[in-house]
Amino acid sequence: MTKSILLIPLLFVFCALAGCGIERPHVRDDDAQAAFSEVLDLYNERLSLADEATALARPYLPPGSSALADVANARSTVTALHATPEFVDAPASFERFDVAQRQLTEAMSQLMVVCESVHRLSATPRFALLQTRLAASARRIAVARDRYDSTARRYNASLRRFPFNLAQAVHADADKPTFSVRDGSPVHRQPRTDFGALRGSLRV
Repeated sequence: MTKSILLIPLLFVFCALAGCGIERPHVRDDDAQAAFSEVLDLYNERLSLADEATALARPYLPPGSSALADVANARSTVTALHATPEFVDAPASFERFDVAQRQLTEAMSQLMVVCESVHRLSATPRFALLQTRLAASARRIAVARDRYDSTARRYNASLRRFPFNLAQAVHADADKPTFSVRDGSPVHRQPRTDFGALRGSLRV
């Protein structure tokens, strides 16, 4: 009987710590979703660059080019995921998203290498501009991914600090997933300057 009486206040304390009396770190949870939403927006913008690269390269490459097919397949995989900010609460979906985006990056990298080998294409101003835009997009994506990772790690750490670590014993929150592998840039070299064209433009 005495043990039962002692358990009552103990259960009450755990209930309070589990969420009845202490505000859980919802702000940090929202921050993680907002940071991942920025990553999604930048990757979605990159899809249009993938389309531009494909449209620009197609007239110069042979029919059935594997480089074009790889970009198309990788793009389809990305869009089929229908990624949303809620992926931060679904580690398996988050991982599939990350892998799909890195596959698209690699496919675009191979396409750009092939395009650089076609002088009639690589010497055009449109190709140089596309290289510049892809490089800028990759930099923004890298910054956004790092920002999300930092936010997710702060959220995960907050769950292990008092008093939230006690609340975890009653109903645990899952850690937010982070990007485990760096996603590179689809541009391997700096855009080339056509000095012959530049000299021509400087003539008077």
